[in-house]
Amino acid sequence: MSITEMNNHALLFKRLMENTPGSVFFKDLNGRFIAINKTCATKFGLDSPEEAIGKTDFDFFAIEHAQIAMEDEQKVIATQQPIVNKEEREVFNNTDRTVKWASTSKYPLLDDDGTIIGVYGITQDITEKKLQFEEVERLRRQVESILNSVPNLIFIKDEFGKYVLANEAAKNYFDPENGDIIGKTDVDLGVPKDRAEKYLETEAEVIASQKQAFYPEEKTIRRDGVERWHQTTKLPFTLANGRPAVLSVTTDVSKRIQYEVDLIESLNVISKQNERLSNYAHIVSHNLRNHAGGISMLVSLIQIAETEEEKNESIEMLECASERLNETIADLNEIIDNQSKVETDLKILDFQQVLNGVKEVLATEIKSKNVSLKEDIEAGLFIKYSPAYLDSILLNLCSNAIKYHHPDRTPEIFIKAWRENDKVKLQISDNGQGIDLNKHGKNIFGMYKTFHDNHNAKGIGLYITKNQVESLGGTIKVESEPHKGSTFTVDFGKQHRDTMLVSS
Repeated sequence: MSITEMNNHALLFKRLMENTPGSVFFKDLNGRFIAINKTCATKFGLDSPEEAIGKTDFDFFAIEHAQIAMEDEQKVIATQQPIVNKEEREVFNNTDRTVKWASTSKYPLLDDDGTIIGVYGITQDITEKKLQFEEVERLRRQVESILNSVPNLIFIKDEFGKYVLANEAAKNYFDPENGDIIGKTDVDLGVPKDRAEKYLETEAEVIASQKQAFYPEEKTIRRDGVERWHQTTKLPFTLANGRPAVLSVTTDVSKRIQYEVDLIESLNVISKQNERLSNYAHIVSHNLRNHAGGISMLVSLIQIAETEEEKNESIEMLECASERLNETIADLNEIIDNQSKVETDLKILDFQQVLNGVKEVLATEIKSKNVSLKEDIEAGLFIKYSPAYLDSILLNLCSNAIKYHHPDRTPEIFIKAWRENDKVKLQISDNGQGIDLNKHGKNIFGMYKTFHDNHNAKGIGLYITKNQVESLGGTIKVESEPHKGSTFTVDFGKQHRDTMLVSS
């Protein structure tokens, strides 16, 4: 190499050292500085690069950084393998113990014969980038903490329907055991194929339109069979790689839906109660008006009686009319007592035990009529209900089955009670006289409605039973054929979870 070329190389090296924004350094085998550039001198707080010659990192940095830097350089010297872009926390040994972050690369320094004589390298100040990254990371952790603290299901799915991000609520919902949903699709998580395809279609529409979509109510069933109602908002989203995705925010509205169902049920109960009250008012008006008219006429007859015999006969008829009025008032009082009673002290009852009590009350009739009574009561069946109402319902239906038995055959009664989902149901069948539903179907639960030639019948038993069942949210229906028998089916309505736990 000519002197001119050497001079040119030296000039190039000088310009490079003067203008490189990073801190350039050269060190001997013992870690002493051979040369540094101006940027490195400024970093060390020196007036010129020459002031660093012969010094080591221990002269400028705190021991915790200087020691690590020396160990890295000895490793480069021993292996002759570079260390590239290592992120370092530089702590200076000044009064303030200034801390900076740097990205450092170190290489083996060889002479012309290939003998290692030290190390050289460059350090880039990344403090600002590091602080920005830490701030972004802090905000990311803060946002993640917020997302994980809310009950909403928040998740992002890519254009192929794979989950790429999800908060804890979403992970626990879709995979309660492991929370492992990232990288999986809805089908992978057990969602039925047709529903998963529907989700993918709606998300494709959101991506295509770049507009959010709102889905007010949807019923979903988790892997463990739990049924929930959700409302979801889906928004277009762009991933870090620029690919399209969809951000979904799902809110559990199961409680609200249940409140609405309960409200509708309550309104239905109130409507039925108002209907019964209106019917009752009509009955009271009609019956008392008839009694009043009859009594008024008898009083008139007494007043115009010409003989003592006619007068006494009218008085006897008046006494009879008075007794009938008292009976009617007593019947009406019994009905209004049942309608106005608010059963707030519901109790968990052993169904079999209550039925046994009813059979004891009817024991004489069962024996005298030679009734064949069979039953199929689900083992361990409990019901949360009014004790008085349940006893009355069973007593009315069973006594009717006995009272209206067919005169030409042995009375047979079959009682069945069971739990179906979260409801308790009762069925009482007999082979008695039966009822012509085509003729009397609309009036079978009406007040003072009788369908057989039984002088003891008042026509208020089934009316009271229906009121009791419906007042606590249940239903009652009948199937019957003349001369063949009847079957009454009672649905006691939805049972509370505590009842179901007792039952199981």
